[in-house]
Amino acid sequence: MSDGRLLEALFAPKRIALVGASDRPGSLGALLAANLASFPGEVLPVRAGESLRDLGVPVDLAVVAVPAAAAPQVAADAAAAGVTAMIVLSGGFAESGPDGALLQEEMLRAAAPEGGSRVRVVGPNCFGVQNCDLPLNASIARGTPVGGGGISVVSQSGAYGMAVHDLAHEEHVRFAKVCAPGNTSDVSVAELLEALGEDPATTTVCMLLESVADGRELMATARAVAARVPVFVLKTGRSEAGARAATSHTAALASSAAVWRGALHQAGLVEVRSGQELLDAARAVDGQPLPAGDRVAIITNSGGTGVELADLLADEGLAVPALSPALQERVRALLPAYASPVNPVDVTTAWSLFPTIYPALVDLLARSGEVDAVVAVLLQRSATDPATVQGVAAAVQALRADGVAVPVHVCWVAPRSADDLARELQGAGVPVLPWPPRAARALGLARRAARARDRLARGSAAPRTAPGSTPGPDVDVTDPEAAARLLRGFGVEVVASVECRTAEEAEQAASFPAVVKVGRAAHRTELDGVRLGLSDRAEVRAAAAELLLRSPTVLVSPQLAGVEVAVGAVRDPDFGPVVMVGAGGIWVETLDDTAFALAPLGLDDARELVAGLRIHAVLAGGRGQEPADLEALARLLVAAGDALVGLPDVAALDLNPVLVSAQAAVAVDWKLLPGGSSARVRDQW
Repeated sequence: MSDGRLLEALFAPKRIALVGASDRPGSLGALLAANLASFPGEVLPVRAGESLRDLGVPVDLAVVAVPAAAAPQVAADAAAAGVTAMIVLSGGFAESGPDGALLQEEMLRAAAPEGGSRVRVVGPNCFGVQNCDLPLNASIARGTPVGGGGISVVSQSGAYGMAVHDLAHEEHVRFAKVCAPGNTSDVSVAELLEALGEDPATTTVCMLLESVADGRELMATARAVAARVPVFVLKTGRSEAGARAATSHTAALASSAAVWRGALHQAGLVEVRSGQELLDAARAVDGQPLPAGDRVAIITNSGGTGVELADLLADEGLAVPALSPALQERVRALLPAYASPVNPVDVTTAWSLFPTIYPALVDLLARSGEVDAVVAVLLQRSATDPATVQGVAAAVQALRADGVAVPVHVCWVAPRSADDLARELQGAGVPVLPWPPRAARALGLARRAARARDRLARGSAAPRTAPGSTPGPDVDVTDPEAAARLLRGFGVEVVASVECRTAEEAEQAASFPAVVKVGRAAHRTELDGVRLGLSDRAEVRAAAAELLLRSPTVLVSPQLAGVEVAVGAVRDPDFGPVVMVGAGGIWVETLDDTAFALAPLGLDDARELVAGLRIHAVLAGGRGQEPADLEALARLLVAAGDALVGLPDVAALDLNPVLVSAQAAVAVDWKLLPGGSSARVRDQW
């Protein structure tokens, strides 16, 4: 089915069949019948003992509320009747155990008969689907959220579908579409996201994800959607369920949270920490431009609240700059003599002037060219004054009508009795966020969305194809020399080294200063298996003789200088090949300074990974040091990802440390782990 057909069948059907319709109070069938009563199209009830085959008219969408055991027959009937899509709200399928999983598979087979028409299935065990504008409430929620907004929600948690309804009515947040697909047995999260990305009514997407069957497909879709509209994501289940043996630094560091964070960022999605943040971020950008820069003006009638908000905005990477002297003079002309025009602009307790001061300052600052966003703090007298609130709303609407692309948000600190005024602002398209922490965080997330959009526009996340180079069947990838040859073939610069079996061989192979280390080990430093700074043949011979007592071979190489960086690649069970970079050497797992991205990656992605590390300040030449060759490091990251993608019989690779100097980025320790693309590395290591 094309995306357009899927979107139309789910969100804009012309005829719906309710399978499991019932008049029994309290039943799911009765609830759904009440919910569908406002649907402007035709709703055909299919009761117990009746079949979709008997309707005799085309059906776009079947809403199914029958016991799980009856679902396969309903699916077969839907396929025979040519139904386009069905939403299965019933539980008792894969989420309930092995028997339910078999029943779910039976239902899917019945929905896609050989040689017949395929019915697309949303669910089972799901909240359902809502189109707030139509309206369509094919869900278990009692009522549809307020329509007319651009926010669409895809949630793997049905509870958040219910929360959307409550938020819409309590805080007057407007929505476009809501879908909670439950078990996602057929229609995937990626398909729903793609459909919403093409939906003219959707200008912002919120996603709550618990797990996905194909993370790489989802990120490819998300990248295309995020280039057009902001996409905010709450990923639950970020903590590790258990420990793994650290055979590889990369695998040990590749926690679910770290890889997901890297994948979301690379695709241009903005990750949030909670459901409240998810919906706050969405309302912050719904109907407002994204902030084009980091400069924020604050208007407040409480100096302390303004300072608190300024501190919180700084935590988000935003600035509250002092206004220019010329602009301060223009601001001062609007204020009482004892007020402050600097920024935050404190209008103090001039209560009678609030209805004129607040709107005039919003307009002046937004048009000034000196700030990228304006936050008006409304509290106590300003928040409870209808004229002030209405004046701010009118000023913002005038800015939008004139095409001024500076967003205006309201930080709301007011008693419950003023809630109606907050809803009035929100209804006028002005985001209202209660209290400074939520207001600052929402504006910070809006700015992150703008940065992600700009990065995607530059093409930094464009996918590319990696070269392939499968080693022959007799190549031992655990052999250091064979591994070095393979890595060099993909462009990874590896220090020249010689594997030696005797102290005499090591002595002859050395150039000075020299390094001698045990030939094959996971973490040589932790095993006391590395000898550095060897200055003559006698020292090499002695070091090799000592290490050969513990290892059949040693590696001899010249000692290089540079900043130690760790680079790796691992096959993640959710995303496939991913690349890691971080602070290297013996502290790689201690400093918690790592970043991940899906491979293959482009140079822009690699540069951005490095720029996000804390160690970047050292690499860039901090404290008067000579800057390292960051381009060489970026090329090595790309090559490491290419190597894992191009070597399907390798499960992971570690390059630690990579020494990054002013001239080069060279791996001085490396290993490949066999296992292939089917290896579930997190489970094994």
